[in-house]
Amino acid sequence: MSDRHTSHFDIEKRTVIICDDDKELLNLFEQALKPKYNIILVSSGEDCIKKFIEEKNRGNKIHLILLDYRLEDMSGDTVARKIKEYNGVKIILISAFEVDYILLKELEENNYIVKFIEKPFHLSDLIDQVANTIS
Repeated sequence: MSDRHTSHFDIEKRTVIICDDDKELLNLFEQALKPKYNIILVSSGEDCIKKFIEEKNRGNKIHLILLDYRLEDMSGDTVARKIKEYNGVKIILISAFEVDYILLKELEENNYIVKFIEKPFHLSDLIDQVANTIS
């Protein structure tokens, strides 16, 4: 799946990258967040890193990344560490699988991620978490 993103961002809105290899979840998250945010969808860790760097180089600020932990090409913590090398961004890590507590603690303490959300969750909770994290 190629990434979709609005070529002309609404400069009034903040920008969120959503990275998940589940197409249905990507579309669901996009529909939930699109009314309030500029959304960039990517379906792999590599695309997430590339898109973040590309947007940063264009001078576009990314305010948040919603990042699935278990991607087909790499784990979410690898993506978070790589993005941090480029002065990073706030990242909410999401997973349907149990993630090692020690790893999560290390990711939070070193500011690779700001929050961890376990699937399943209510969409309204995700919307609130995004709003609280970005504000």
